Amino acid sequence: MTDSQAPADDAATSQGREAIPSIAEQLREIDTCMLATRGDDGELHARPMSNNGSVEWDGSSWFFAPADGRLVAELRRDPAAVTTYRADDRFAWVALSGSAEIVEDAQAKRDHWLPELERWFPNGPEDPNVALVRLDATAAQWWTEHGDGSADLA
Repeated sequence: MTDSQAPADDAATSQGREAIPSIAEQLREIDTCMLATRGDDGELHARPMSNNGSVEWDGSSWFFAPADGRLVAELRRDPAAVTTYRADDRFAWVALSGSAEIVEDAQAKRDHWLPELERWFPNGPEDPNVALVRLDATAAQWWTEHGDGSADLA
């Protein structure tokens, strides 16, 4: 797919926050995404992250990361981030861009915790080296078997 195939009609690009339920439907079954941030070297750095696909997406994506790791350091310097998702079982891609924040609330960490995260964080959400990241999407693009589109979610 080339940029010339990007969404062009006004109906696909003017959905705004009304697009959130259809985006959530696409994300529901996707377990992993790539999360990209800008490093202090100016380069974009991407890494795979769990999408916690069983969580209902409402415009914010939630991720856990090592508090002393590169992802958290990069987001503290520059909160701009982008996630890209690809479904394994169907023709569907979603890209979300927005602003990320490190959430310091211990209850929020417990609320978003899933048992499968213990694979990476065996000491659970109370571990001081476990950071909770919230990415608030301000824009979305998607490509599915039903068509493509984009939305300004800000």
